[in-house]
This record gives sequence, C-alpha cells and structure tokens, in this order.
Amino acid sequence: EPRNDSVRTEPNMMATTVRRGAVLLACVLCFGGAFGSRFVIEDDSFQTGADVANLKVIRDSKTGALVSTILNAGGCVEDLLLVPASSSSARDGKGGAERVLWSHNRNATSVRENGDWRGRMLIPYGNRIGGAKYTFNGTEYHLPINDVAGLNNSIHGLLWNRTMEVVSTTATDTVGEMVLRYDFDGSDRGYPFLLRVDITYTLRDDSSFSFVVTATNRDPTGWPLPFYNGWHPYFLVSDVSKAVVTLDNNIEWLHVDVKKGPQFPPPRYSNMVPTGHTHVYTRFNGSEAIGGSAASPTYFDEEVKATNLLPGGFLTTLHDPVTNRLVRLRASDFPFMQVWTGGKSAFGVDAVVLEPLSAMSDAYNNHDNLHVLSPGQQFSTTFQVALVH
Repeated sequence: EPRNDSVRTEPNMMATTVRRGAVLLACVLCFGGAFGSRFVIEDDSFQTGADVANLKVIRDSKTGALVSTILNAGGCVEDLLLVPASSSSARDGKGGAERVLWSHNRNATSVRENGDWRGRMLIPYGNRIGGAKYTFNGTEYHLPINDVAGLNNSIHGLLWNRTMEVVSTTATDTVGEMVLRYDFDGSDRGYPFLLRVDITYTLRDDSSFSFVVTATNRDPTGWPLPFYNGWHPYFLVSDVSKAVVTLDNNIEWLHVDVKKGPQFPPPRYSNMVPTGHTHVYTRFNGSEAIGGSAASPTYFDEEVKATNLLPGGFLTTLHDPVTNRLVRLRASDFPFMQVWTGGKSAFGVDAVVLEPLSAMSDAYNNHDNLHVLSPGQQFSTTFQVALVH
C-alpha cells in the first residue's frame, strides 16, 4: 500500500497516561486494596422485593476478615468474619476468616421486619422497660409497646429502624474504622430528648472487632436525659447444647431476678421485668455446657450483674467444643449481660445471645446504673470481639 508521509501521527501521551491510570485503578479495585491500604471501606446493598438494606463494610483485604453494618437499620452489625488469633492465618495474614454472627443472609425483608433483633444496637435503652412507661423529672412517659404477645413492655430501644449518617471512615494498613451517627430530635413517643449517638466500628490487623457507643446530650435549654444501651448479637456455635458460656471468674456475679408465674406466656413464664432482688449466681462459670439436646437445648434467659467491674471491664467467653473455637468478649462500662439460649427453639439457629447492657433491664424505673446526662455531657461504652482456636 502506498504510504502518505505527509500525514504523521504523534503519540497522545496524555491519553496514554489516562488509560494506564484507569487500568491501575481497576487493578486496585479488583484486588481489594492490594496496591493500597490493607483495610478498605466499601458500600454494599441488598434487596428483597421492595425492601432494601444499605450497608457500610470494613474489610481486611489480606485475611478476608470483615464487619458490615446496615445503615438503615440503626447501625445493626450484619456480618462479622474474624480470623482466630492463634491460627497461622492470623499470623501470616493469608485468610481463614470465620463467620461469627447469625446474619440476615441478605434478606432485606427480614431486616425490616426485625423479628429477632439480630445484631441490633439497643439505644436509648436495652432489654425491657416495664409496662412501657417510666417517670423522669416528675413527668410520666409512655413508650411503644413492642414486647412479645402478653407482655406490655417496651423492648430494645428506638434506634433499630433509623438511618445512620456516615460521619467518617479511616482505612490504613493496621485498622479500618467508621463512625456512624444518629440524632434523636425529641419527636419520639416517650423519649422527647435531644440525644446524639455516635457509634465507632473498628476492625484491626489482629482480627479483633470492637465498637464504641458515645451518647451526648444536645439539649440547649439545660434539661437532662436518661440513657443506657446494649447490643443483641447471636454468636454461632455448632450445637447450643454443647456450648460453654464462661463469665469472668475474677468477678462475683449476681442473678437479676424477675417476676414469674403461670399468668405469663411460655417459655419464660415471666414478665421479664426485674423485681429488684438479686442472688449470687454461678451457673455460667465454665464448668458445664448449656445442656439439653441438639434439637432442644436447655432454655436460659438470664440477666446477670457484675458486682465489681475491673479496670478494662470483664471477659466473657463462649466455647464451641465441636470446633474448639473460643469467642472472647471484653466489655467496658457494660456491667450487665443477658444470656439467651432460645435461638434454636425460636428460630432454628444454633446461636447463643450474649447481650451486653450498660444498666439493668428496666433501668428507667429501677435506676440501677442508669446514666443521666446533663447538657453537653457524654457517656461511652466499649465492646470487643475476638476468636481463638
């Protein structure tokens, strides 16, 4: 073919640079941060019919450890995958992350219906408020009644279906972190207070997960507000009946007694509201499994109270003898815990609920460790989860 030397095309260096940059960015995204920070922060969502769940995810690109939270479900912890601290995978950063919590399995309708409080943050109160009413500063308030049929209590707070604001995210080679926020504006039935809630979720390179809840009174007119909080995780095990719960043996534990009787619905036969009476409790001292059978584990729904919190809080463990996996839970400013083994009978899931609480159930009425915040005052709680094999 004849060549027209009068037409000469020079390479477009800018276009070449743009193309190379696009390829590099695609590689970074494709390899999950291999050319950037070890930890990455990602957006995710899933849909079931008309229901949508929007998530924020912290992921360790080397091990596969991750934590995801549902923004439009009050910062619910949806997925938690961790690498056991004693495994070679944790030491060399080569994967091996294990699922820790029962999730909604990407079912957005299940998230909206909230039939089991899976992973929910319990704010501005956890567990029950007896009769769904309380008196604060001389005024009686009435909360929504949402306990099981036959119990006229309010349970687990008001944050569960709210949409959180993403305040900040941080991703480095050692940590992934995000801060979510919700401002109560005073319009909630039974809780007319200006409460700000910040929740900081952190995943570290030792494959531990922690969250910090910080409550702040934003009232500009000088009025206080009541507050306490909790978390409702379902920790997966192979067989609930064989699992062993151990409360910190360096602390004396008290059982929080509740009113019982045949007039209350099964299986608890109780209104689950503390009577004010406690007694020394040693059942979950690590000496025996939960008991029962694989199909029908022994039913416990017990609130316990730490009598003397140590510096750094206390340690609770959940041992799965089938896999020899140990879940280590460290709580700071959470002197109460609810232990519930009814997940198998109620939902068919082998999981144990170990629910930390910063005050006693019904604290709006019994005031046991209730936090009354003056304007500008803050209160924080911390909870950490790690695995060991």
